[in-house]
Amino acid sequence: RQKVTRDDALLWACVASNPANKEDPIDKAVLASCGDHFGAEKAETLLSEYKKNKFVGFNPTVKRTVAYCEHPEKGQLKISKGLVDKVLITGEDGGDCWVCEDAEILKDELKEVDVRFSSQGYKTVGVAAAQGDGPMQFVAIVPMLDPPREDTKLTIHRIREAGINVKMVTGDHLNIAIETSRLIGLGTGVLPASDLWPASATRDETIVQADGFAQVLPKDKREVILVLQNRGLVVGMTGDGVNDAPALAQAQIGIAVDDATEAARSAADIILTSPGLSAIFDAVVESRKIFARLRSYVLYRIAATIQIVLVLSILIYAYDATMPAIYVILLALVNDVSMLPVASDNASPSALPEIPSMPSILLASFLYGFIGTAMTMALYMSGLLKGDGTEDYRLAVIYLQISIAVELLIFSCRTPGFVLNFFKAESRPSLLLSLSVIGGNVLVSLLAGFGGTLKIVHKVEWVDIAWIWLYDIAGLVAVDLLKCFLGAVGADWLSAGAAGGVLGYPDLPVEEEAGHRSTVLQSRASARSILQQSRLSVAASQSLGPLGHSLGGGSSSWGRQRSGSTLPYPYNLRAAALKNLNSF
Repeated sequence: RQKVTRDDALLWACVASNPANKEDPIDKAVLASCGDHFGAEKAETLLSEYKKNKFVGFNPTVKRTVAYCEHPEKGQLKISKGLVDKVLITGEDGGDCWVCEDAEILKDELKEVDVRFSSQGYKTVGVAAAQGDGPMQFVAIVPMLDPPREDTKLTIHRIREAGINVKMVTGDHLNIAIETSRLIGLGTGVLPASDLWPASATRDETIVQADGFAQVLPKDKREVILVLQNRGLVVGMTGDGVNDAPALAQAQIGIAVDDATEAARSAADIILTSPGLSAIFDAVVESRKIFARLRSYVLYRIAATIQIVLVLSILIYAYDATMPAIYVILLALVNDVSMLPVASDNASPSALPEIPSMPSILLASFLYGFIGTAMTMALYMSGLLKGDGTEDYRLAVIYLQISIAVELLIFSCRTPGFVLNFFKAESRPSLLLSLSVIGGNVLVSLLAGFGGTLKIVHKVEWVDIAWIWLYDIAGLVAVDLLKCFLGAVGADWLSAGAAGGVLGYPDLPVEEEAGHRSTVLQSRASARSILQQSRLSVAASQSLGPLGHSLGGGSSSWGRQRSGSTLPYPYNLRAAALKNLNSF
């Protein structure tokens, strides 16, 4: 416009960029485009003709940059680059303010062009300039395409399959956000930041239901996180810019993506070192594997301790039989060493988020412990394995039976599936754990079999050792069948979890492409309907005077509802979390 060529418009956009700010994606894109268009050397030569006297950088309030410079031919120039609306008519925002010439005439045309670009996924930057003391002239719209990575849609699909909801909160134009959200499979119920205020209980519900928000400020991002947290949800946040730092610090899990600014990295809990978001899903899988390993070990350790303590107590107080101290020491030593590989076992990640529940862990541990105690005492009282008929022989048999049974118990605790189902990867223990457990059991069997020579454990006949092995393996299968039965009826607390099944790496579903514009409008209308119904209910319940103050003497129930963001965090977090299987 205004007899400004495209080359001049691109150059002016570069002049209004800050080459020192290598972390700004807009400036990087504009400067790179200039180099590609003119060639690196020519671009540098052309830009060197503009002598900058003053430069005002971008900030979230004014949303534009301004460069004051001189040119040998064009003279004094004031060049601005930023959001189209804020370049055309700045408003009184505390910066260098102006209204471009013919702004009212251009407003509708620019809005139409901006909407057309944004609906196709293009980000737009407006460029305006003034020569000498002349008025600011709007000269160009610079479109930039920042398509999502190819793996983003698949990653989001997998994260959602893991029971984690995903929202997009961005400073981009609403139409860009909707189109991007559609491309990556998030849904198109994206609302403008204006719907985030004023704060109210129904506004909080809108935040929970919406697919995302566009044209937001840093305080808006933090507000969204606060509202979700005060619903008792665990919130993760990804970001790369300085504007994301407050929200990254507020979230329980702040994730700075690759090439994030130093401010974002400092505020984050996790820093990604590779492009894309696929590492986030890998982190979800690994964290749930770690949780499953911890839960299986805690479940196993408590159950084994209960069995050992109960058996020793019953032998002492009911039968006046004291097990030798060396047996107890061997139980603890062999068992502790053989369980070390649990830390790297093949765990089954849960398909849904799990909340640690000590009552369920204790209940399962006591059930395992009581069943193991019953098996041991049944063998002791049966008198089937008499050997030489001495009490020392019977105690050696009980020691061997407990040691083998306790070692094998980890195989049932570690997986929600059947213990002998080796065809499923998640049911197979790691090779190191298998060798460790079997090795420990073989060691105590050898100590018992060669007891007459080694003099550590009383000698047990080899045929009795074989019967003990068969007895304990049969007991393991019986306990595991009970576990599978309880899991089938919904009581899956008898193993290392995997709530809702085992989490894998699902592929994208095959979907038919359809015209998305109607879907966009329907989704936005659906998300907005919550807010609209709220406003209608307020209008119906309150009678307002000319100045907007309530004419009634008392406040309505709506007025007494508190916004989630005003509640102390965490408010009743545990109770709220138990009601929500999904986490954000």
